[in-house]
Amino acid sequence: MRHSRILSSVALIATLPLSAQAEGLERFNINPSFLFNEGSTANISFASVSPSLEATEGVLFDLETGLDVGTSFSAVTGSVKTSVGENIDLGIWYSNSGNGVAIDYGTIAGATSLGSNVDFTIEADLKMPTLAALGRYKVTDNISVFGGIKRVTVNDGANLKLGSNLVSAGGVIDEQSHWILSETSEMGMIYGAAYEMPDIALRVSLMIEDDIDLTIATTVGAGVAPAAGNSTASIGDAMTLDFQSGIAEDTLLFGSIRNSKWKDNQVSVPTAAGSAQVSDFDDGTSYSLGVGRKISDDLSLSISAFYDGGDGNDASELSPTGSNRSISFGGKYAIAENADLSGGINYSMRGDATTSNLGATLNDSTVMTIGASVAFKF
Repeated sequence: MRHSRILSSVALIATLPLSAQAEGLERFNINPSFLFNEGSTANISFASVSPSLEATEGVLFDLETGLDVGTSFSAVTGSVKTSVGENIDLGIWYSNSGNGVAIDYGTIAGATSLGSNVDFTIEADLKMPTLAALGRYKVTDNISVFGGIKRVTVNDGANLKLGSNLVSAGGVIDEQSHWILSETSEMGMIYGAAYEMPDIALRVSLMIEDDIDLTIATTVGAGVAPAAGNSTASIGDAMTLDFQSGIAEDTLLFGSIRNSKWKDNQVSVPTAAGSAQVSDFDDGTSYSLGVGRKISDDLSLSISAFYDGGDGNDASELSPTGSNRSISFGGKYAIAENADLSGGINYSMRGDATTSNLGATLNDSTVMTIGASVAFKF
């Protein structure tokens, strides 16, 4: 069992919040691995995400020179779990930025239907915290099932700005439009199963997340074309296969495959004519693979790679990147008998993209994420 504990400790590095990179509105996805920790544990993590998404002149509109449309943001993620007897574990997982978007295209010059010019802005600031309450039941020494409820919230004051006729009139802009979203929450189910061989730290788990539909009361910040009413947004359903296994003494292989459905889960806002869809998300599958190594009784290190193969054609203005290739480095150090400090960095290279409405082109985009976490056993 000593071998198992060492490898499980190495696996803690893989839970760092370094992957703000997924489909649709996803930022930091639920990782159920905390349910498999021995005894009672708690973890709190911090991440700073710094994108560099440089957009050049669009087909229909003039963009600012040297425009970087990505907006930096930070996130806090935490989990706590406890064992109830030998076969039951209960836990809570939270992120203040499980889903969201932070995009700013600055001031854009566009032609109006009257032949003159008007300046408008495309900007979105939406942070959607995620809370999950989960339970795990150990059926046998090797097989367990888990499940629970996920709640997604739209923070009050989230806003969206864009040219009022950008979607409906083929690029003809007559004024700036601004929608302000009110707070709302909805819930969906999570369920899955896992197979373990503790002696070699082998664990394979499959987690399924149902989609969540949100109806959001919306007010008008500016403009005539937008209308008060309800915006709609959906969090796509997903299936995630996580695995880890010891492959040599003090060495752990880990990875995941995640399939997310977002093509039928878009964002729409109310207008005088009804509603307008303002996103163009696609379904996608991402892959990660890494290896962790115990260096000493106190120190472990890891390296991992991530790939998501989006093509970048007709990309959503809210998520203007193509494929995603990234590499992460992490380390864990035991700062006390019952506490570990972990830290890591992720460098993500995004494929070229052309947005669906503006026709803006983004090349050589990158995202840098730095994360740190503290884990306790009690």
